[in-house]
Amino acid sequence: MSHARYLVVLLLVIMLALAFTKNASGIPASSFTQENGDWYDNWGIDRNDPGYGGDLPGYLPNLATETLGANKELAYSIGQDFQDQYPNKVSRAVAILKYVQTWTYYGYDSDNFIRNGIGQNEWAQNADDFAHAFDQAKGISAVGDCEDMAFLCGTIYVGAGFDAAIIDAPYHCALLIWLPDFSNANNYWDINDGRGAGWIWVEATGSANPLGWTPPDFDDGDWTAYPINSLEFVAYSPTQSTSTDLPSIDFNLILLIIIIIISIMLSILRSRRG
Repeated sequence: MSHARYLVVLLLVIMLALAFTKNASGIPASSFTQENGDWYDNWGIDRNDPGYGGDLPGYLPNLATETLGANKELAYSIGQDFQDQYPNKVSRAVAILKYVQTWTYYGYDSDNFIRNGIGQNEWAQNADDFAHAFDQAKGISAVGDCEDMAFLCGTIYVGAGFDAAIIDAPYHCALLIWLPDFSNANNYWDINDGRGAGWIWVEATGSANPLGWTPPDFDDGDWTAYPINSLEFVAYSPTQSTSTDLPSIDFNLILLIIIIIISIMLSILRSRRG
């Protein structure tokens, strides 16, 4: 076989290997057109408008379709890597949140997303947009806000073998994952999907937020959850959670007990000296 044929065969092998590799590295297709002041991506989703009740073209929760199912790419493959690295599901869940908190940071859309010279008051990134914006090897982190982090976490968790649900809360977006075996959540949510209490909150907007911590503003359950694994986007509203909050501590009582103990000890010391 000639050198040219060897080269052709080698190139074909390399192309096949790249086609079947699990860790996708292509750049997600994202072209945008403006209509009535809003920017629509090439899937027809309005990146400026969360929408109401899950209706298209709003991005909540519809943006998940761009990075799951037939469109899964980099963010999903990150989740697959976590599934390979962490056989224990609880450890895997904790590691994923820490990973996202490490390589992303919170920033306002108007400061960071500019279209035609105008800062966007609202701009949603899909999970692959966000995943391609940070680079662990080069130490580059990426900026996003609550919905960006929710969609990124959602796709990674689904890729890692979890059931996940996008949360549409008043002025906020976050994520739930189904993990009833997790022991350190402050709330275990029942979203009325027939599974009972076992959904826990994933809040990536702060670097110190632990897995399973529901922010106090959302303890009332006044929000909607959209499970994203099946991409059917059925809306569920929670009616209850199982709280694991510790009982409140009466610090005045503790102080009084300490004073009494000290007084008794001083009395004993005085009696011994006498």
